[in-house]
Amino acid sequence: VLDAYCGIGTISLFMAPHAQHVYGVEVVPEAIEDAKRNARYNQLNNTTFVAGAAEDVILKWQQDGIQPDVVTVDPPRKGCDATFIETLNALAPKRIVYVSCNPSTQLRDIEMLSAQYELK
Repeated sequence: VLDAYCGIGTISLFMAPHAQHVYGVEVVPEAIEDAKRNARYNQLNNTTFVAGAAEDVILKWQQDGIQPDVVTVDPPRKGCDATFIETLNALAPKRIVYVSCNPSTQLRDIEMLSAQYELK
């Protein structure tokens, strides 16, 4: 599982007991430190959290051979950057779970996703 815009790891930590490994990426370094602390506190050893732009970190992980089956996305109100959507389309995970606080940017982002996905 790959968790983009993971913040302090709320979704990542919830999914960790059900996944082989969870990779979280967030642009705010302090949030990543909190995510790591939360994983340790909850004794979850199958998590990796990295600070950086989601599209850059995901490309590096892909080059390292990491190919997630599921990607969760919980972006800020402005939604996902177009570059991130392009990266996500190229990654082509089996499933994308998109959590949003702004339905209009969520709709915009969903329209940019590959036609291979079915909205449920």
